[in-house]
Amino acid sequence: MVQSAERLLAPGSNLTFYVFTDHPDEAREFGYSLSRSRIVPITTSSLGWPDATLLRYELFRESWDQVQGDVVIHLDADMYFFSETILSPDPAEWQGGIALVRHPGYRRPNLSRRLKLYLGAPQMLGGDLKMWLRLGALGSWETSRDSVAYVPRQQRCTYVCGGTWMGLREPLGIMISELADRTRSDLERGIVATWHDESHLNWFASTHTHELLGSEKCFAQGYRNLEDLIPEIMAVDKGADRTR
Repeated sequence: MVQSAERLLAPGSNLTFYVFTDHPDEAREFGYSLSRSRIVPITTSSLGWPDATLLRYELFRESWDQVQGDVVIHLDADMYFFSETILSPDPAEWQGGIALVRHPGYRRPNLSRRLKLYLGAPQMLGGDLKMWLRLGALGSWETSRDSVAYVPRQQRCTYVCGGTWMGLREPLGIMISELADRTRSDLERGIVATWHDESHLNWFASTHTHELLGSEKCFAQGYRNLEDLIPEIMAVDKGADRTR
């Protein structure tokens, strides 16, 4: 991911990667091979599943004083840059100082392309209709009222992904702190949201002003609903032998 970012992310800018890892020496050594990027390892124990994803907001908050820079981008470690990526609109213009990415699985093209998509994949149309009727919008919304990640039906609009999100440092730090508190609130009551950190992020998206970026910034191969997009940041296909 870092090597691809060296080539394609914000050409001409200096980049800093804050790597949460239980192998800090390896991360630091890798940084010596880079030209315009530096690596800052943040030692993190191996948390296992689902804590490694569920507790990310707590991990980020605990280390936030180490994170510098005007714009901070969160990326899952299994992402890579596929084509030149420039942040647009300019981060200074992002609503609320936060930019979230439309989830690639629930992104649908414009009307004419959507008609063609449904004609070629009627099973997708059937699935979408069922989801709209059941949930009110496409997405894997948290439907349990016991979780603080619950989003009421009338507030469900665009489902965002947990793999890529970004913002100006100050408002992003406030978002991270709020979501860390809410995740911990669930855990103290023995509750785990259906899609972990992503469920809490979608609660935030449904209740806070933010910029919405396209799914080309969290592209997934093999999705018919994304064929009209030019991918910028792509999720690696890990196949059957998945590791975290």
